[in-house]
Amino acid sequence: MNSVPIFRYRYHPFLTVIAAISLILLGIGAAYLVWINMLRDQERLNPSTERVLVTTDGQRIPLTQPSPTVVASATAEATLTAVETQVTLKALVTPTPEIHPLPPERLIIPRININWPVTLADIDHLPKFRGVGWIFGTAFPGTPGNMVLTGHAGGPYATFERLHELQRGDEILVQTESSIHRYRVQTVYETSPDDVLVMAPSDRMIATLITCSGDWIPERQMNARRLIVVAVYEGRQ
Repeated sequence: MNSVPIFRYRYHPFLTVIAAISLILLGIGAAYLVWINMLRDQERLNPSTERVLVTTDGQRIPLTQPSPTVVASATAEATLTAVETQVTLKALVTPTPEIHPLPPERLIIPRININWPVTLADIDHLPKFRGVGWIFGTAFPGTPGNMVLTGHAGGPYATFERLHELQRGDEILVQTESSIHRYRVQTVYETSPDDVLVMAPSDRMIATLITCSGDWIPERQMNARRLIVVAVYEGRQ
């Protein structure tokens, strides 16, 4: 009578250890991916003002705008009477109302018939609809700093196709939830695509509008130049 071989399972502690280590590594990898996605979502909802511009020569410029301040009206100095002194002292102990900057909601340029919604964006991700991008970390309307707005010059999402028609003195309006801020065009010029200094913070209250210009370069999938419009803040309407 022929005997039938019987295969018995032998326990290998080494294989168990390998399997446990693999499960731990997979868990760490999954947790890391979840953490990265949470950081990206947080940045989209609450963009950082600590983003950095890196120039072609390696200079790093933090996108940190000046803090908003209340600008007092200019008044002639006069000698205070007893009543004026009391009023002044009362004003000194009264808390200054906190400024709450509001994001831009619409960009209006009457001269070239622009009236488009504004959405948060960055230089690598412009709006995928007919709108204007407000670059992460740049200034709010009506506050000190450089508010950078970008738009497409051509294609199905074009909003800045007539930006080259603007001239010095033209009016630019930026609408927020509560008011309309008025800017006046100061300069219009072209620069190279790698000139990130146009987005650098400023001590002045300015708006910088950027779009593509020049010939299309197929191998680089971009235009040869950038059109820059710089406007100075004038006040609210």
